[in-house]
Amino acid sequence: MGRPVRGQISVACARPLRAVLALLSPQGASVIARAGVAVFGFSLVVPMFVSGVVSRPSASVVIAATTQLQFTAPYDLPRLPEPVAGSRVIAPAANVAAVPIEITAVPPAPSGSVVTVSWYGPGFYENRLPCWQWLAANGLPIQFLPETWGIAHKSLPCGTMVTLTHGATSVTVPVVDRGPYVAGREFDLSPRVKAELNCTDLCTVVMQIR
Repeated sequence: MGRPVRGQISVACARPLRAVLALLSPQGASVIARAGVAVFGFSLVVPMFVSGVVSRPSASVVIAATTQLQFTAPYDLPRLPEPVAGSRVIAPAANVAAVPIEITAVPPAPSGSVVTVSWYGPGFYENRLPCWQWLAANGLPIQFLPETWGIAHKSLPCGTMVTLTHGATSVTVPVVDRGPYVAGREFDLSPRVKAELNCTDLCTVVMQIR
């Protein structure tokens, strides 16, 4: 090959120089600035996008674990008190502020009165009777049973003997329970006493307190 001509060398060197001068011009600097802003913005968006994609499965796992804990956590249930046959009174809640309440005792009907009696049984069997101390002292079962020989009254002392007369039949039975808490009824009969008096669900008797 022949040696390059001086004019060709000048042109080849002038092209990179013109490119550098173009970048240093105001127009070139503007282009470089815009490109830099674009690259910087892209570098901020990409990590956020990647972080969101990667963190989604772990977030769902945390939510699932929390839900599972809420449904599988054991509950500390309070122990229920022992039921008492015939005591149809709802006790106040423990967290309610105590309010003084005046309780008026219901006096029994006088001896020789004609009163209405009812009976009770199913649903109360095997429950401890309120008069269990008197029953135990007399060697009697303290639970309410189908064969319990006794009646319920609201205020007569435990063990009070009462004679009930229905038609030509009279029985003398002790008070072993509390009730009935229904207006107009004086006694609740055990199934055995009800059968002895041949009473229906409600019947009228003459009472004598011994």
